[in-house]
Amino acid sequence: MIFLALLASIVAAGIALTMLFLTHGRPDDDRGGQRADMVRYFGIAAVAALLCGTMNVLETAGGGETAAAVGNATNLVAVGLLWAGARRLNHRRAIGAVSTAAGAVLMLGFTFLIPLEDATLLKTAGLTVYGALSALELWRRPLGALSGAQILSWTLGFYAAYNLCRLVVAAVMGLEPLVGSGPVSAEATAAVSAVAIVLVSVAAVRLGRQLDDAPAPGTRAHDRGSLRREAARMIAADSPVRATLVRVPEIDLIRAAHSTERAETMLRTVATALEDAIDDAACGMPSRDTVFAVAPAVLDAAELEQAVRRAFAGRMPGIDYDDVPDLVFEHYLVRDVDDLSLLMESSRQRPRQEHRDD
Repeated sequence: MIFLALLASIVAAGIALTMLFLTHGRPDDDRGGQRADMVRYFGIAAVAALLCGTMNVLETAGGGETAAAVGNATNLVAVGLLWAGARRLNHRRAIGAVSTAAGAVLMLGFTFLIPLEDATLLKTAGLTVYGALSALELWRRPLGALSGAQILSWTLGFYAAYNLCRLVVAAVMGLEPLVGSGPVSAEATAAVSAVAIVLVSVAAVRLGRQLDDAPAPGTRAHDRGSLRREAARMIAADSPVRATLVRVPEIDLIRAAHSTERAETMLRTVATALEDAIDDAACGMPSRDTVFAVAPAVLDAAELEQAVRRAFAGRMPGIDYDDVPDLVFEHYLVRDVDDLSLLMESSRQRPRQEHRDD
């Protein structure tokens, strides 16, 4: 019976993971916004639940303390990341993930140091706390105004209450009801977990459809989508389109000598210089330390580079920078949006130290 209950929780976690990633719906790598945040946190929670169920099966089959320790830790991660994700969606301080990781590490260690029955009680207490925190956070507005979050809140609230009942029973009657048969036994707990996973996954899909998946302006995902749309518009006008990639070889030195903010200011200045020098240009930073400009291929490449360098040098006093860093250019003719997507992807995967001028 325990195997069937545990297998049910594993299947439920696998289905939940699949449903979460199908929820996103946005193609390619333009994923962003709150929906992406939810899928990221809740998806990792589903992976943790899947691993937890697998470790519980191994423990039941004689896997020993290691399987029990990993199962206990991942169980806390599965519930704790729901709280962390809810805090993220409510735009609150990012302490949830850190607290969850700390709790999981402590749980992992304590399982080896104390008897397994006591470790189970400690895990149950952790699940009660994380479940209650998740329920309260999901009820908090603005997230709590969405029906999907309300279903999640009720589900996790009942899950926390069930684990609290297990603690009360253990305090009053000892550990026998938890290891035997009955409503608070291991079999019943596995079944309750499977039902909770199903309800959480269904509610998460509903919540995901209610959340915005448009990447926020200024993010790389937003710039990738914007560049693709502008490239499609230019290609549709039957004009040759050029993608110009610009890098600052000294950017790592600027970042180390000054600050990350200073380096970002320098890259934004490059984007502004490109807009000044090229008519009808769409500019953005779809990958780290690389500025893209997509525009009709009107100017000669050499003329374009000179115009950008002049505009870039003219903006140095405005950002209080005495020197004028060198710029490295790459130019590519773009036949369709897929060409631009490949360029952006290759730029994202390029080692940071590599620079070349084609």
